Amino acid sequence: MRLFEVNDDSATVEVLDVSVGPHHPVRVMGVINLSPESFYKASIAASEEDARSTILVMLRHGADMIDIGGASTSPKNTYNRDDVSTDEEKRRVVEFLRTFRDEFKTVPISVDTSSADIAREAIALGASLINDVSGLQGDKDMAKVVADSDVPVILMANCGVDCPGVDMILTSLRKSLDIASDAGIPPNRIILDPGIGFGKTAELDLSILRNLRLFTYLGRPLLVGVSRKAFIGRVLERPDPRNRLAGSLAATTIAVYNGASIIRTHDVEETIDAIRIGEAIRGTRLPIE
Repeated sequence: MRLFEVNDDSATVEVLDVSVGPHHPVRVMGVINLSPESFYKASIAASEEDARSTILVMLRHGADMIDIGGASTSPKNTYNRDDVSTDEEKRRVVEFLRTFRDEFKTVPISVDTSSADIAREAIALGASLINDVSGLQGDKDMAKVVADSDVPVILMANCGVDCPGVDMILTSLRKSLDIASDAGIPPNRIILDPGIGFGKTAELDLSILRNLRLFTYLGRPLLVGVSRKAFIGRVLERPDPRNRLAGSLAATTIAVYNGASIIRTHDVEETIDAIRIGEAIRGTRLPIE
């Protein structure tokens, strides 16, 4: 597998009309959950009007793209949630895309799924990005579905207890990159996610943030999602996700400083402030005189 230099122009990924990578501003991905079982209840769109108003607010606050999910991908053992059938996940995603694809056709819509069937349908209905938390290591048909399309894909390291350290997470992502390469997915359509919070310990989540720059040497833009996650609750002794905003913003600033290209968040307006501070510290955003 060829590694790309961190400053290589090939590290840029185009998501609809939004350029993502180290040569571009850090992008903001607003989260809308279509799944009532999601861990952060304030992120759940309970109706069509609820979803519409949430999207409009996120866009007004500066979101660059929207990520939707028809089934919660939060760790079952952390949040004691029920599984959702693939049919129900597909129904939720398809209904959303059919409702909003024309209204928000200029907005990149990411679909969070590990199902090749759902990804195929979502792409046909106008999805701009597939967010696969299995990193192409789940559904054996997912790599081909992505390869046969023209949309980018987010490959997440979702190895949980099988990845006790940062080195193993890097190994998992390299495996995902190899699968993508073998399927014919070009590097300029790949974004990586180290998978903070996905079955990992709080100590490992903190280690990922501390060592995030190591992931940039894989040569792809990095998406980081820390928004209201369990490790923040453990550090701050705040079990309720509603009380984790300040911790999320602190972690976001660190992630940006260490090389994140996209921040996935439930709180767009506040997160943009944290991103700007992170960019200013790392020298990619100059303060206004």
